[in-house]
Amino acid sequence: MNPSMTQTGRALAAREFLGAAVLLLASALVGCSGNADPPQPAASAIIVPPVVKAPLVTTSPADQTVQSGQAATFSVVASGTAPLSYQWQRNGTVIAGATGASYTTPATVAADNSALFTVVVSNAVGSVTSGAATLTVITPVTLTITQQPADTSVVAGAAASFTVAASCSSGTLGIQWQRSPDGVTWTDIAGATAPTFSVVTVTGDSGAQFRANLDCSGKSPATSTAATLTVTTASPGTLNLSLLPIVGLRDQADISQSTAIDQDPGNSFTFISSNRVQRLSADLTTVTPVAGGQFSGSADGAAANASFNQPQGLTQDAVGNIYIADTANQTIRRIAADGTVTTLAGLAGSSGSADGTGNVARFNQPRGIAIGPDGDLYVADNSNHLIRRVTTAGVVTTYAGSTIGYADGVPSAAKFQFPSGVAVAANGDVLVSDSSNNRIRRIVRSGNVAGTVQTLAGDGTYSATDADGLGTAAAIGLPNGMVLRGNTLTVRDGLGLLRQIDLTTAAVTTLTGSRVLGEGFADGDTSTARIRDLGVGLTAAPNGGFMLADDLALRSVSAAGVVHTIASHAAAHVTPAGVGTLDQMPFSLALNDPQGLTVDPAGNVVVADQATETVRRISPAGVVTLAAGLTGGFEGSVDGVGSAAQFAALGYALASDSAGVLWVADNFGLRRIGTDNATTQPAGSTTAFGAVDGSGAIARFNRIFGLAVGPSGNVYAGDAGNAAVRRIDSSGNVTTYAGVMGQSAQVDGAIALARFQAPHQVAFAPDGALYVVDGVLGGVIRRIAPDGASVSTLAGAFSVGSIAVDAAGTIYFGSPSGLQAMAPGGAVSLLIPSGAAVVLGSTNPRLMNVDGLAILGPKKLVMLSGGQILVATLP
Repeated sequence: MNPSMTQTGRALAAREFLGAAVLLLASALVGCSGNADPPQPAASAIIVPPVVKAPLVTTSPADQTVQSGQAATFSVVASGTAPLSYQWQRNGTVIAGATGASYTTPATVAADNSALFTVVVSNAVGSVTSGAATLTVITPVTLTITQQPADTSVVAGAAASFTVAASCSSGTLGIQWQRSPDGVTWTDIAGATAPTFSVVTVTGDSGAQFRANLDCSGKSPATSTAATLTVTTASPGTLNLSLLPIVGLRDQADISQSTAIDQDPGNSFTFISSNRVQRLSADLTTVTPVAGGQFSGSADGAAANASFNQPQGLTQDAVGNIYIADTANQTIRRIAADGTVTTLAGLAGSSGSADGTGNVARFNQPRGIAIGPDGDLYVADNSNHLIRRVTTAGVVTTYAGSTIGYADGVPSAAKFQFPSGVAVAANGDVLVSDSSNNRIRRIVRSGNVAGTVQTLAGDGTYSATDADGLGTAAAIGLPNGMVLRGNTLTVRDGLGLLRQIDLTTAAVTTLTGSRVLGEGFADGDTSTARIRDLGVGLTAAPNGGFMLADDLALRSVSAAGVVHTIASHAAAHVTPAGVGTLDQMPFSLALNDPQGLTVDPAGNVVVADQATETVRRISPAGVVTLAAGLTGGFEGSVDGVGSAAQFAALGYALASDSAGVLWVADNFGLRRIGTDNATTQPAGSTTAFGAVDGSGAIARFNRIFGLAVGPSGNVYAGDAGNAAVRRIDSSGNVTTYAGVMGQSAQVDGAIALARFQAPHQVAFAPDGALYVVDGVLGGVIRRIAPDGASVSTLAGAFSVGSIAVDAAGTIYFGSPSGLQAMAPGGAVSLLIPSGAAVVLGSTNPRLMNVDGLAILGPKKLVMLSGGQILVATLP
């Protein structure tokens, strides 16, 4: 063979050689047999069958991202012997009619998110499955502006306010106010991020325009219409009456009868309130609806039209589906990411204990619900005394339990007694709050099924002590809501305690709640906080903390066990449509009823709001912050910081000293609020009245209606019920400063002979004199000399209610005639007359009864009138 012959040439030569050999062999056989066979075809006529190739996917379908409502198209490229056939699948399930090389979905919905699409390519000799393509469906965020800013006209020096309102289909509403001199160039206003923006005006502001840029957690940005500010100049020598600028106040959402709560992936919180599912924003300031309404029902459908019946459990999956244990409906419901509600299992209004699929299954008061790592739901079927397993396709089986009682062991023989809460560990173990057995149970996972039921902790007893301990040596009375974080199970028990259980050692400890004080409703640290025994809602929160939901409130718990109330259903201005939380509630000021009002050295206006049971500061910029008090609290007089303090009966009297320390009357006692918002009781009793001088708690008052702080720092109280002016020094020692307790009269003269009838409001003048409003239903103004030696009555001031004295010695007071002023020389003038309603502005302003009065600054007064906080700018 020629060495230079190519490989192809060599192959052809070999084929020719083989053909010749075949022919020679055939001839030889003919010669040997002597018989002539039929002629054979030449070698070149031999037919070689074609090669048949199995299908091969050369290009798999690619991932697709579309917006909800759009279709998505997936394509495949394959080779192999024709004809090729195609069959598309979604999540492993055949799609009927999808038999082409490409497949276009119907219009997508939120539930299509994360679906996987593959295609099987086949021919006569085999088949092959493509790689999976993921469908991502983006649900557009919708921002709806419900209130546009309105043009505003004010007198120079008054505050102008602009308000915008909007709602987000998801996410948190963001607001940034802007200002423009000409409607063309816009500049962000630093710190102006609340729904209402207020500015104290000057004449140069006239013509400025204001608008708000809005978004929903950075999505769906929108801009409000622009509002124009007109500023006029008050005529020289006129007085102007305006509202005190306040920003950020909103009606609180209705969160009554809250039960379950669950942390969302974005650190917001979805919770159940009565028949509603709602969401608390991650910054803990906004509550928005998710699904359901005010009234009970069992309707599926769009979020706003759906209804529930006292649901008590919820959980969520990774793609935004919310699963609800709809307790009184005896069903398990699902809220899709787009808000659509469907019934997954059970039949509304029909109780029972049947396994099955969809409405064939039966439950009896399902409560706790949790999703496991397998994607299935685990339900505490309370009145069936069972733990049920529900697939997302609605297939219901009994996971563990038999009849009511207490027994560990194999799942089918184990017994529970009114289980109420469940949590699922990463390994599939199911933890159960076995409430009436006073125990925490564990259903150990074995493969894909329940292996055995164990008692993790609790000795079966319920007592006021509920001692900590190891496993069954500890007592856990009536455990309810639970949440698992890592290897630590946190449980709410029936004594108002948060208990924690180490799953490895079974050691039981107490995070917070007071065994000494018992269950209740009080903020504070681990020794003073009180938690409701009726509460079942519990979930994890950022920084190692927790969120609680119960019949009274939504509350946070820090990792150190400090409890703080976020929203209370007893707050004033609670409406079904409200979106705010407790810190944002509006003032609820009474009409024609004195209330505490003062101004501290920083210029903060401080209001003792009886209806909300709080003392709050309003900064010069209009920002409201809590000094002390808990709305809805009922524990009486409680010392503490901020909302950890409670008042028994917030009184009419409020004063600030030169350091900003606040003094407030509380029922029969005196409370002190430090600059750190720590509230204490330096003197008197909030539950017992009397007429006793003495130190601290020994002293007794009988209704303090006025407070003022003197030049030396002593506090002076108008003790109306005792007909005396009392003095409290820095050590809490109480003495009678003027008048004789129990001797009611109006007698001027030397201090030993002077008598008071019913001292109310008190105020110090620059010279150290103390002015006292003295009378039963509105009195005269009495003056106690700076040295305290004598008492006199001022002429020309009658039926006085509130009183204040400025740095020039002018006395301002409210009377049936309106707001009046008494100059140092004794001349009385009417500044703002009274009327049937408050009328603002500089032209014929009017006031209702002056219920509180304080000096805001030179020629500026702040007052309470007609349920409003007003500023009078004097000529």
